[in-house]
Amino acid sequence: MRRKVSKIDYSKASLPRSRKVQFFDCFKMNYLLIFKCGLMLLLFFVPMIAFSFFADFYYVSLMSNAVEEIEQTQLVYDYLLNIGLILFSFIALIGITGVIYVLRNFIWGEGIFFASDFARGIKQNGGKNIAFAAIFSLFYALAFFIFSLFPDAIISLIPIIIFAFIFLPVYFWIILLNNFYSSKWKDLFRNGLFFFIRTIGWSLLGSLMLILLVGLLFIPFEFIWIKYIVLIAYIVFLLPIILLVMVLYSTSIFDEYINKDNYLDYYLRGLNHD
Repeated sequence: MRRKVSKIDYSKASLPRSRKVQFFDCFKMNYLLIFKCGLMLLLFFVPMIAFSFFADFYYVSLMSNAVEEIEQTQLVYDYLLNIGLILFSFIALIGITGVIYVLRNFIWGEGIFFASDFARGIKQNGGKNIAFAAIFSLFYALAFFIFSLFPDAIISLIPIIIFAFIFLPVYFWIILLNNFYSSKWKDLFRNGLFFFIRTIGWSLLGSLMLILLVGLLFIPFEFIWIKYIVLIAYIVFLLPIILLVMVLYSTSIFDEYINKDNYLDYYLRGLNHD
């Protein structure tokens, strides 16, 4: 298959000199690509959004029970929503995997054939990403189960906090590493943990932005229309920008720690570094 020839001038002199400048150039040169990424993400998040929508109405029907059953109703709803969140997150992850691959190629200055690159990213990286997600989901399920046993005890939040601010950012470093390098499983996990520790501040900030996405699913039913309007807007307009920042930032980190010594073809790729 022939690669699409880019209409953008990628001559060396026209390239940005830093990833920060490259971030703004991405919007100036090809803002429609970012919008395409948002629409593709929305497509893969539709099952999760639809499940959350029907779960909300199911919750309302359960709340019509007697008062003494409300606590049990809340527990059923929480279990239902979290199980669905885990299952449908795998579908959403497929979309994220394809978009990250497209964004990587774009910041590298390669011509983009969106559908082909999106599919190639899923084919090359989707398997490991989903496998790691399945492993990390077990930790989330365990954390939620502990919390459900002792919902009134503050200490029961500790496993969820550990998952959100350690396991989740480590997992996203694994996804980003898998997008660039063909590595063994243990190397991906070890390097993901290493980069989390080395960039803990930025990693926690990125984790907060992703937690916000999940948090939108738990907005009370009374605000259901606002909830889904904000959720869809977040996925279409904000999530692709968050992923772009993650790819740009991780690329600069990989340049510093990996590429300059081991992958010279990747080092400062897409930048004017004379």
